[in-house]
Amino acid sequence: MARRNIAGLCRGVLPPEFERLEQQIPEIQQFLEQNLPESVQGCVTLLTLNDEQIVIAANSPMVANFLRLHSAEIGQQLRETFNLEQNIRFRTIPDALLKTGGRDRLTEPEPEAVSEEAVSAIERNAQWIEDEKLRAAMLSLAKSLKKP
Repeated sequence: MARRNIAGLCRGVLPPEFERLEQQIPEIQQFLEQNLPESVQGCVTLLTLNDEQIVIAANSPMVANFLRLHSAEIGQQLRETFNLEQNIRFRTIPDALLKTGGRDRLTEPEPEAVSEEAVSAIERNAQWIEDEKLRAAMLSLAKSLKKP
């Protein structure tokens, strides 16, 4: 099987206006940040731009509703500034999902220290358990909770 360049594969699949629209995305994002009221500037992200529609994401339903309320004005400004005729849609997407950088790995919080009294209570109560597997599991738990 012959190896093919990925860029060559994408050329045949991507829409013809892809490169032009892709170059406009940062400009439109900057335009939104500069022209929206201060209270919503950091809450809005241009999500999608294609031949059919512009999708703008807001980080809360309240901001999305504000944008919907002013969609005619926003659309007019985008038409005048960027010559865009697409329909505008607004979505609510939390900031955590909108971050463009690499996702931070979730770190497990350090478990809280278990008192020696609690460990002793687990060991004492495990002795009363009739099921051997459950008793062994409880004793193993108590052993793992002991401070080194």
